[in-house]
Amino acid sequence: MIFNEDQRREIDELLSGNMNQPVKVVYFTQDQPSLELPVQVEVTPCEYCTETEEMLKELAGLSGKLELEVYDYIKDKDKVEQYGIEGVPALALVGEKDYGIRYYGIPSGYEFSALLDGLINVSKGETKLTDDTRRALAEIKGPVHLRVFVTPT
Repeated sequence: MIFNEDQRREIDELLSGNMNQPVKVVYFTQDQPSLELPVQVEVTPCEYCTETEEMLKELAGLSGKLELEVYDYIKDKDKVEQYGIEGVPALALVGEKDYGIRYYGIPSGYEFSALLDGLINVSKGETKLTDDTRRALAEIKGPVHLRVFVTPT
């Protein structure tokens, strides 16, 4: 179990009290290679994939409004392309529509609260942006690819 009983209760209360619509968490992982090759090939294992999947399964079990779909980054290329996934572990948070919210790496430490906030925002179909920020964003004329880098805490 990833979360203790108090954490499970707090997460349940937060999500049940704040989520309006269901959210699908589309998780991309990578199976460890099980193929023996005639030559030595070094394959980099997916760091934190197992831990991330365990955490997401437990999280999805805490709310009836969370659905978890799991795909393999190598085997499920159609889904990788559909969601624009660039590496693993990766999460796509999808509500009534796909807002393009992606999370790479394990959402641990402070990043876990950012994941919960993302789930709530996607569930509501809105953010807490101010009107000034919304106006400034409306003036952007072309596509923007924004990345925020964090480290596990």
